[in-house]
Amino acid sequence: MTPTLLSALTTSAVGGPAGKFVAARTEAEIIEAVRTADAAGEQVLTVSGGSNLLVSDDGFPGTVIKIASQGFTVNAEDSCGGVAVVVQAGHNWDKLVEHAVRHAWSGIEALSGIPGSTGATPVQNVGAYGADVSQTIAAVRTWDRERNAVQTFTNSELKFGYRDSILKQTTVNGSPRYVVLTVEFQLPLGRMSAPIRYAELARSLGVEVGQRAYANDVRREVLRLRASKGMVWDAADRDTYSTGSFFTNPIVAVDVADKLPESAPATRRARTGW
Repeated sequence: MTPTLLSALTTSAVGGPAGKFVAARTEAEIIEAVRTADAAGEQVLTVSGGSNLLVSDDGFPGTVIKIASQGFTVNAEDSCGGVAVVVQAGHNWDKLVEHAVRHAWSGIEALSGIPGSTGATPVQNVGAYGADVSQTIAAVRTWDRERNAVQTFTNSELKFGYRDSILKQTTVNGSPRYVVLTVEFQLPLGRMSAPIRYAELARSLGVEVGQRAYANDVRREVLRLRASKGMVWDAADRDTYSTGSFFTNPIVAVDVADKLPESAPATRRARTGW
């Protein structure tokens, strides 16, 4: 049997063979694949959109589990509480954002164009243009490999930080303790975006920082800005093949930030946290 190459599973389009490959298309299949590999004492690498991996030509000697679950369920939708939507871990993130904007679910429009799966977003608290998923995630359902049981985390229990969470903190050598199964978002209803927090995006939209804009305009401008930097993945354009931004912005004291030029990109955070 021809081995599965990781280059076919990652946005960088590089990577050698998987020792063993399993495509898991449902929650039950994900749990079974992880339990089987763990019981056999095999190394486990989970892959979904493949936008956070750079794999060597040597490949991965253990079991590679493709998180391929798709779809979402709307649990509630009303003008007061907004929409509660539970998304399968393997569901394409940008397709979710596009659906949200089209159906007037506000709050994630500034995260348009980010490659990868929905299940990966809470791990490092994915963010861009002044927004991050911690602002809209209500809960994450996972498989706890140490306890051999399902574990659901509320937003506060996820210990979100800047590109950080308890899911990331408990991942060792790329192998997670908690395998994400579903992510629940709580999104306000409305055609207007969340307040625009990023100066470059605000200028592009012709609004002041802190103001709102139509969510579909925000999505359009974010996609345009990302594409201008080669950051919208396109299978037909090899210049977009990458793992995205793999650095984090420095966090500095207020007195240092105050000395930066006005043109320097910056997001001021409250002293109480993120």
